[in-house]
Amino acid sequence: MKIGRILAAILAATLLMGALTGTALADGTVVATGGDSYVRTGPGLGFATMGVLYNGESAEFLGDIETDWRGVDWYCIAFEDMGDGWVSSKYTELYDDGGIYWGLCVEATARVNVRSGPGIGYEDMGTLIKGERIEYLDETKYDGNGKAWYKAMFYSNGIVWVSSQHSELVYGEPGGGDTGDPTFAGNCVEATGELNIRSGPGLAYADKGTMNKGDVADYLNDYEIDERGVVWYKVIFGTTTGWVSSRYSELY
Repeated sequence: MKIGRILAAILAATLLMGALTGTALADGTVVATGGDSYVRTGPGLGFATMGVLYNGESAEFLGDIETDWRGVDWYCIAFEDMGDGWVSSKYTELYDDGGIYWGLCVEATARVNVRSGPGIGYEDMGTLIKGERIEYLDETKYDGNGKAWYKAMFYSNGIVWVSSQHSELVYGEPGGGDTGDPTFAGNCVEATGELNIRSGPGLAYADKGTMNKGDVADYLNDYEIDERGVVWYKVIFGTTTGWVSSRYSELY
């Protein structure tokens, strides 16, 4: 049984690396942010050194990314007058032409719960909706069934794990997904699923109660947008006043 699990983990790791190797992005800029970075003739520690991209320096990104056997990404850059070179993502960051950071994110391919550890037995820490991305923390673990779990930063709520069954690794920036419509002038908020009423407009606030699917609360004509870009509606439900997420409710 242990051998089967080990083989499943190795296979999953191989597939993951194959999916990331040879990724191409639009042109941008690579900046040395983690200290001085050696520029090499190829994407790995075994290639010859061409020079150094010193901390704070930048170079033109040429659109190619390769992943070495350790799972570390290497960016192809234009290095001075010496031609193409490669730098490790461990000491650099990639930005697009608009100055937006491009890194690996975990993107939800369907609604998925994020958990405190790499398995369904760990505490539920919240939910990602389809298309939403959070920052990948460069660690993948495998559960007893050989299923990959990605370690990620769930905004300011801390570190979580996401199942690869309903997510994938992509390059981009955190965010995305349906954020709700705060411009619609409604009078009521209806729960579209089980909905926590919180003391403030965000996941970190205390839970004051629950609305079930189909329950209706009075909208108090106030909303806030959290760090994820999600709209929270201020409501009164029975005798409870609080905030509910637009991800599990509709304003009408």
